[in-house]
Amino acid sequence: MTQFAFNHIMVVDDDPDILSQVEKIFVKLGNKNYKTFLSADKALKELEESQEFYDLVIVDVRMPIFSGIALVQYIKTHSEKKVRETFCVPLVGSIGREDKAILSEFSFFETVTKPIAEKAFIARLEELGEQHKNPNSDKNFQTQFNNALIDKKYKQAEDLILPRIKQDPKSLRYLTLYAELLLRAQQIKKAEEFLNKVLKIDQNHIMALNLMSKVYIKTNRFDDAMKVLEKAKLYSPHNIDRLLVIGELHLGSGEADKAEENFSSILKLNPNDERATYGLGRALATQGKTDESKKVLANLKKGAELASFFNNKGILLVKAGKYGEGVTLYKNAIKVLDDQVREHLLLYNIALAYSKLGDNPKALDYAKKAMEKSPKEYTKPQKLLDRLQKEAKGDPAQTPKPQEAPTPESKEKYLLTGAQMDFIMGGFEEVKAPETPAPSPAGEEEFITFGT
Repeated sequence: MTQFAFNHIMVVDDDPDILSQVEKIFVKLGNKNYKTFLSADKALKELEESQEFYDLVIVDVRMPIFSGIALVQYIKTHSEKKVRETFCVPLVGSIGREDKAILSEFSFFETVTKPIAEKAFIARLEELGEQHKNPNSDKNFQTQFNNALIDKKYKQAEDLILPRIKQDPKSLRYLTLYAELLLRAQQIKKAEEFLNKVLKIDQNHIMALNLMSKVYIKTNRFDDAMKVLEKAKLYSPHNIDRLLVIGELHLGSGEADKAEENFSSILKLNPNDERATYGLGRALATQGKTDESKKVLANLKKGAELASFFNNKGILLVKAGKYGEGVTLYKNAIKVLDDQVREHLLLYNIALAYSKLGDNPKALDYAKKAMEKSPKEYTKPQKLLDRLQKEAKGDPAQTPKPQEAPTPESKEKYLLTGAQMDFIMGGFEEVKAPETPAPSPAGEEEFITFGT
């Protein structure tokens, strides 16, 4: 029978009566290759850890705590092969405009409706099975196209999409998918041309708005990127990846309160999302809410990553002439770190920032703290301290040239670290060779950047 077209089936619903009804249907059909789950988090754990390949997952989109909307997005965007090739089908009853929007955005054209009627459910399984077996079905096309993009097999993806565009040259969906291919293949200008064509026909086309934001970000038009992202969010507020990008952009522009709002929205959909938890922790700490930040980050063990973010963001702020903001960020970082191994580097950068600001007493104080916390073999804090002490005694040879404040035109609104940009452009950015920092003038101290 058609239902056996799927080797392993998973059904996820928080209503035990629904699961019991589905089980009875499978038993009647003689199908034993299925598992049921009452929560999305248990289903997700099974998908990630099980050796079995689930080729059909039916998910209730409305579940408390960890929503089905979050689970279907996870399955659609997961890079692990055994997860991303899963045929994910939303199980829907009465859903609102926002849920309909996110299903459309992720190209969920097939659904299973509830309350479940046995004949209708079996008929739906048969239809899905036929699509599963048909190599030319839209479902298989979308899966193969997505996988080709993830694997950077752009010629293969082009061979899949061009015949469909030729068959239906006015399809906004296919034109948008081709624009995504061009963008991932680094043909930015051509991708933008295609997206402009789509948005002239439908200015609210969410997939095109998402991709246009990537074009704007790659070309440093961050304000334009934020406008299209916020517009897409207005129509479809539950796209987790978009909320993550908006949150990172707000952090990059110094609007940590707005970043907090977006990361919190994600955690309402999936309280277990570590990316959103880490983002929220950074947003809180940036605002000086250190106790709240510690609570949020308590189970993540991301002290090293947090130190790297705050340090490198602080350097960007100080170099942009935002000395006060940079120093405040360093100090907040020290308060929330769960790993003090790199505290001396933050203390050194604070001392150097105060020195460049011309506040010698505070520079001396933090240079001493940096030296006390530093390993014996690490000599930079001692050299900085020696210079500051000689300067305090009035040695003109040791007095650095006064720092020129940047002109208003040189100040950037968005100060994004390399790690933030890599995250925001995930999948759309070719792997870059590590950058070699430009050498500083002889005898001049330089801020210390570090990664995890």
